[in-house]
Amino acid sequence: MTVGVSYGSDLTKSRDVILATLKKIDLVLPEPDITVEVVEMADSSVNFVVRPWVKNADYWTVYFRAHKDIKEALDAAGIEIPFPQMDIHLPPNAPAALTA
Repeated sequence: MTVGVSYGSDLTKSRDVILATLKKIDLVLPEPDITVEVVEMADSSVNFVVRPWVKNADYWTVYFRAHKDIKEALDAAGIEIPFPQMDIHLPPNAPAALTA
């Protein structure tokens, strides 16, 4: 899975929240260790790769629950999950039609 947080987020706190959330899901196996690491600095977010280990039969159950639980945990911790956006900056002398 990939989980993105805003560039202004505390990455250590974000990682800790994601990891703690996954450890609460009883179908996640204790071994091998869960992977939660920064994988990309994307256009609108810093992305974590998130890899819990599960039995094959539990994959989709954990996949869906993990996404929901991680979103809720990040929200509760005040960690922003950004969405793609674009800032447009116009020079001070731009034509009025562009600034209205």
